[in-house]
Amino acid sequence: MQHCSARAAQRFAAAVLALVLLFASAAPCAHAASLEETHGIRLLSFDHSQILSIGNQTSGKCSWFALRYARTILDGKISSGSGMWSNGAVWSAGGYYGYSGSRAECLQTLYNQLCAGNPVIVHLKNTTVSGVSRHTNRTSTYEYHLTGSGWQQVNYPHIATSSTYGHWVCVVGMDPAADPQNLKESDFYALDPARVTANGRLAVTRLLDNTLWTENSPLKIAG
Repeated sequence: MQHCSARAAQRFAAAVLALVLLFASAAPCAHAASLEETHGIRLLSFDHSQILSIGNQTSGKCSWFALRYARTILDGKISSGSGMWSNGAVWSAGGYYGYSGSRAECLQTLYNQLCAGNPVIVHLKNTTVSGVSRHTNRTSTYEYHLTGSGWQQVNYPHIATSSTYGHWVCVVGMDPAADPQNLKESDFYALDPARVTANGRLAVTRLLDNTLWTENSPLKIAG
């Protein structure tokens, strides 16, 4: 009787192990990146050439490109995005899941995720920028192009294509002076699918304050 019970227990353990291995092989394989200071920006470590090879978004696919950047950083290899698009990014197929909360809660989650080494996909809405004579409604104001001597600031705003759909970016860095007790959007830097590469250089975008779309699926975080 004891022998049969022991054999049954072994079979049960083997079945559980098989299921664990099955789900592990099906789930995206991820490793957290480290935050490293890069010419005044605390940036997640990733292979810039991999992001540049993915390039800027095709029309209407900012969410898919943002997800591909995130998976590329986590996996250490270029993500093709296969299976991650169906009239919009399929977040769960890329191992990302929604997080909603107040603006302060979302910014704190964004900060904590970056500190843990995880890129965060952020949903932005337009805001009006004063003193601008053309395209006053924006999701960002400045890009920073990585050169051999540091970041070159360039005024090249990306305009959200629609006030209905907004714009998705992949946040990968923060200001070293960011106060975790008083965070704001402009503390963070993103790979903006509209312009991750400019003239062959890596470009990051500084978020504009008050553009986090808290009412509409504000964050996608790695599960």
